[in-house]
Amino acid sequence: MTQKTAVITGAGSGMGRAIALKFAQTGIRPLLLGRTEAKLRSVAEEAAAPGISPGVHILDVTDDDAVAAFCAELADATVDVLVNCAGDWLIEYLQDTSNEELDQILRTNLRAPYILSRALLPNLRRSDNASIINIGSIVTSLSVPTVSAYTASKVGLKGLTGSLAAELRPEMIRAVMISPGPADTPMRDAASPGIDKSILVRPDTIAEMVHTVVTLPPGITTGDFLLYSMRWE
Repeated sequence: MTQKTAVITGAGSGMGRAIALKFAQTGIRPLLLGRTEAKLRSVAEEAAAPGISPGVHILDVTDDDAVAAFCAELADATVDVLVNCAGDWLIEYLQDTSNEELDQILRTNLRAPYILSRALLPNLRRSDNASIINIGSIVTSLSVPTVSAYTASKVGLKGLTGSLAAELRPEMIRAVMISPGPADTPMRDAASPGIDKSILVRPDTIAEMVHTVVTLPPGITTGDFLLYSMRWE
């Protein structure tokens, strides 16, 4: 059986790390993308197993040249899964949000998945069961104050995912957005210090759902969905 390969952005910590470990445990080779080499190397060591040699690629997903170089390195290799997990967060009232902050959030959370999905389409088309998984947020269904820039980026990502799903359906390439509620990640810790961890979704739970979607039989997909703790109000 040909080994499957998954490209995972934001793979150095949080959800990206958990997804990489889950994939490696189930025989899918993860290609780890992120900005911090030490974190990626640590995840690669954790994920390494007989027959699994994770790839480490240090890059900023907002850097078009770096993304192009990564895709050139892949050449005509098959990519079975793309997980757009890298993300940025901003808690700030609209009137206090600068143009530069808005641009950074949109570049990371919306533009980067668009660019990377487009760049890797030739590789995904070589797979017999390809998936694009975009990690969204519960803010796509719930209006929250002080996160207007973040919400705009994730709602845009939801629209992109739906359009991709329709566009790629004739080629049997699934595109699905999984939108977690508050998740137990370093980003959440930074945004909400001291938060009650019992109301958070564990990264390995999110990874399980991602794995379930990408291992659906060829030609089968699902709609976008939310994943959140019943303890969270």
